[in-house]
Amino acid sequence: MSFLAIVAAVAALYLVLKIIQVLRELSQPPPAEAQFSVGEITERSLAYYNGRDWAKPLLLAIKGVVYDITDAMDTYGPGKELSAYAGRECARAIAKGSKEPKDIGSADLADCSPEELKRLEEKLEELRSRKCLEAGKVVPLRGVTPEELAASDGSEPARPILISIRGTVYDVSKGKDFYGPGGVYPFAGREVARAFAMLSTELSDCHDNLEGLAHIELENLREWEEKFNWKYPIIGTLTGKALDKTAGQQQQQQQPSGADGGGGTAAPGVPGGGSHSEQAAAAVFGR
Repeated sequence: MSFLAIVAAVAALYLVLKIIQVLRELSQPPPAEAQFSVGEITERSLAYYNGRDWAKPLLLAIKGVVYDITDAMDTYGPGKELSAYAGRECARAIAKGSKEPKDIGSADLADCSPEELKRLEEKLEELRSRKCLEAGKVVPLRGVTPEELAASDGSEPARPILISIRGTVYDVSKGKDFYGPGGVYPFAGREVARAFAMLSTELSDCHDNLEGLAHIELENLREWEEKFNWKYPIIGTLTGKALDKTAGQQQQQQQPSGADGGGGTAAPGVPGGGSHSEQAAAAVFGR
């Protein structure tokens, strides 16, 4: 057998094996898509799964059970027939066939007729038939004490990392590389409303006193609150005045001096300050 014949035979064998491999892969069912799970979620956080953020699934709750209704975007998505239900508890509204604000957001079925309860069960069956699966459960906002907030600074791995903004407490654990020990920002375990408004990383600005702030600084705070609302779970509200954790820590948070030798408050992510608000916001919320 000539050399060319051997090469041709090997090439033919290789081609046959590849064909067999492709046919075998085609005969296997596609891998199942990972089911989305939000776990426990408060109604305030659920409201941000309303289909207006393309990176988030579309959710609603029925009797406290959260369903991923992304596959029903044509019915519940923005501008669609039942868009008012998206991101809300809507057991009562579905049972009543209502779009009234007094019914949306309620799971109270006490005064529903048998026909209305049947309508609710039929809607649940319809959602399941459209592969709208359970994705978690709604839990109430809980009170977070000042002591708990202070202890949730990332120093204990078993605890979530919490931040408070004007008394609203966020779980920022997924941003632990930035808010945890050794991270860029000293906000974990603190009330940080004034610091966010001023674009400051000074520990002395980590509190909720907004007196004397300019309009643009209050607008900064409003924008940052909105971005946190979209990015991090809202888990509760602060039950009292946040503890002053600044004492004894000022030396740990010295900011680099400016070129003229003077100090100054640094914008988050911009050592030495001098950055405008858009850069600072991008530095924090782009994480």
